[in-house]
Amino acid sequence: MSAVPWPAAGSILSGVGTLFLLQYLRQHRGKPGADWLLAALFAQALWCFSYGLGLLVFDPALRWGLEVLTWTGIVWTGVPFLAFGLEYTGRGSLVRTPWFGALVLVPVITTVLVATNPLHEIVWSGFRIDPVYGAATVSYDLNAWAFFAIMVGTVFAASGTLLLFDTVISYGPLYRTEALAVGLSTLPPGVGLLVWLFGLGPVDQLNLSAVLFLPHVVLDSYAFVGGNMFTYSPSVQRTADRSAIEELENPFLVVGTDERIVDCNPAAETVFDVAKPGVLGEPLERVTGLTVDDAETRIITDTDGGDHRELTVSTSQLRNESGRIVGHTLVLQDITDQRRREQRLEILNRVLRHNLRNDLTAVRGYVGIAADRVDDDELTGMLEGVHDDVDGVLAMAEKARTFERAIETTPSAATVTPRDVFESIAVDLEAEQEGRVDVAVSAALTLRTNRELFAVAFANLIENGLVHSDADDPHVTIDLESAAADRTAVFTVRDNGPGIPAHELAVLERGEETALEHGSGLGLWIAWWSVTALGGDLSFETDADGTTAVVRLPASSSPNLRRRMAR
Repeated sequence: MSAVPWPAAGSILSGVGTLFLLQYLRQHRGKPGADWLLAALFAQALWCFSYGLGLLVFDPALRWGLEVLTWTGIVWTGVPFLAFGLEYTGRGSLVRTPWFGALVLVPVITTVLVATNPLHEIVWSGFRIDPVYGAATVSYDLNAWAFFAIMVGTVFAASGTLLLFDTVISYGPLYRTEALAVGLSTLPPGVGLLVWLFGLGPVDQLNLSAVLFLPHVVLDSYAFVGGNMFTYSPSVQRTADRSAIEELENPFLVVGTDERIVDCNPAAETVFDVAKPGVLGEPLERVTGLTVDDAETRIITDTDGGDHRELTVSTSQLRNESGRIVGHTLVLQDITDQRRREQRLEILNRVLRHNLRNDLTAVRGYVGIAADRVDDDELTGMLEGVHDDVDGVLAMAEKARTFERAIETTPSAATVTPRDVFESIAVDLEAEQEGRVDVAVSAALTLRTNRELFAVAFANLIENGLVHSDADDPHVTIDLESAAADRTAVFTVRDNGPGIPAHELAVLERGEETALEHGSGLGLWIAWWSVTALGGDLSFETDADGTTAVVRLPASSSPNLRRRMAR
């Protein structure tokens, strides 16, 4: 019994490998691209088996029938592979378009023409058995439709390959090796088919594309069996990216380097009263009145109900993998409610601050006059209590003004000597309050920070320790606990008072006051805000000997004060 010719053995072996891969991948039916890949593998198996068996058959009629099956496998491999690439990479909607349906007509028509070729010879002519290497190879003259059909199928397969390479580039290492393997797997049989089609090989009648499916099967097995390619589908990530943009409540636009619109979401269509298909490719400024240089610009728009809405524009650059700018994104943030709230608070703050200070100053004076003129000791004591309460409210209002000025002016960071600041605070407080302030910080220590906020934070902490102390000799000690290697300075403000009540510390840690739980004043809040605005952290340690405020500050910072205030 003669040996099987090696081209036939190689082709049949490729078919067997394809069948094993086909059987394994059946478990993934229904996953993105899986059904189309199964169809491509079925066509591939038909291609390999029919060509391999055909090389063993010398009967002209049967050999012609097997050649028809080979051509059917060839022309039906490209379309499903392209559909696989589209669905697997998250572009499955294109498969369900009339355009893709038109592409399917090419293999349909080719199959009919090949099956009926003896009647018209549109695909080939001069069919004859022309053995080589002991195999029943055939020769025939290819006509125009044969070149057209195979080249179209090759383009389909190449397009699917390019989609997978795009996945390699766009989605990173999660899909990289598997997608690269599948993309490369199409090259050996594709090159073999083109070499045969254009007669570039040493033996014109020998088509080695079926044999070259062997490395194709090996690479696909690595990707789908060893690499679990269908376990992580980039279609999920692509769909998520698309949904994130489409469902984003903020208007979102993408423009190229020429500032022409290449994408926008439904929110942008609503705000600018446009339809996406009609504005793609149009100049951004003509459609929206904006340019990419309009960062932080505020625009006013009207809703269907006639409500005025205010939006701010934020732009950012789009860069490709090489760092080159390829476009810009524009996101519009609706700040109407925020602006209205800011305006209300600004008006209330200005009115209350002005009226409160003026009216309470007058009340303070009248209460003092009344206390001087009243002979009733009990009533005098009550009036003096009112006088002290008014002083407390005025002092609280002054603290708020001091903090407001510090946070609004926001000067750039400067070199600060903490000891000088602490000693200045100590002189002022010792003149106003009972007690003393001890500064145990070296004059050599310097920080680069905001001097005004630094002073506000420690002035409130030190004052809190003096005012609330119940000791006979109130005193506060300021010390430098450490200057860590990570450029963090840790200060302590220690008093000999009764300790800050637990409920007040709980309010600070929670970051908000409630109707049932609130602090006794603004001092600790202002200290907290100031420290966090400087990029630091404030904590408290309370024991029987008093309270220690621990302030951790970066030794060099230029903080975004308004952003840090949003805690």
